[in-house]
Amino acid sequence: MPSHHLLCILSPSLSLLLFFFFNGNFHGVHSTFSTICDPVSSSFPCGSVFIRYPFWNESDAPVHCGYPGLGLICPYDSPHPILHLGDEDFFVTDINYDDRTLTLVDIHVAGQECPRARHNLTIGSLPLDYNSADVNLTFLFNCSAPPPESSHFVAIDCLQFRRKRSYVSVNVSWEEEEAADCEDTVVAPVKGTEVTATNVVKEFAGAMSPGFVLDWEAARECGACEYSGGRCASNQTEQLLCFCKDGSNHTDGSVCKGRIEVCVRFLSFFSNGFASMFANRHDCFFQRLLLLSCV
Repeated sequence: MPSHHLLCILSPSLSLLLFFFFNGNFHGVHSTFSTICDPVSSSFPCGSVFIRYPFWNESDAPVHCGYPGLGLICPYDSPHPILHLGDEDFFVTDINYDDRTLTLVDIHVAGQECPRARHNLTIGSLPLDYNSADVNLTFLFNCSAPPPESSHFVAIDCLQFRRKRSYVSVNVSWEEEEAADCEDTVVAPVKGTEVTATNVVKEFAGAMSPGFVLDWEAARECGACEYSGGRCASNQTEQLLCFCKDGSNHTDGSVCKGRIEVCVRFLSFFSNGFASMFANRHDCFFQRLLLLSCV
């Protein structure tokens, strides 16, 4: 360990000062979330998937604890919960809370031998994004003329309709004006491990059944609440709320008492002249801020 880090850790005056400062500010903090946002009572199993924050059960409850737009439906006897994306429904077959990923399967194509993708994926403003393991299948449906051979599209015999044919390709961008001879163009994500460009016609059905993976991240509008130790929630009018560990909740945009409040006091405390006591110890000061998650 570098000597200056060791001196910083062993600095008795700075450590003692921080000890008294935070013991005077953190006493009385409890961990009694409201039942609505309680980590245990707000979690539930649905089929093979366990649902917990930031996902929530889309019911007629007046307040939901979780990110707006990430409500899941859990129909009776359903093997998986269902997520609305745009106007379409997807089975949620897996949620990995450590990696922050979820696996989705288009309900309309699940288990079909010759699936017909019917829509493009709509994420909108949700805190979701494509996973790096995904690839895109581009479909051209009911074409009166074939695309050029150089485009690497392959005909799908099982989707032929009279004299019109449909085509598919892996990771090929196809503009609408280029598909003027086709009735529809749809791009569907799948896991890259499930399909190859050379065998796309034989593999596309099997690739669409296990679905694709999306990453999820902290919702921007919930950042301040979560940073203060709270949980984000919304009511039926989509008003954001912040539920705190001390049992309180805020509807006015304010956050929980705790980390942010103490960080502000700590920074104010040092800015009022006490930092001069450690004028040559800025590395120590910054290291304490890191430990407190203030920076």
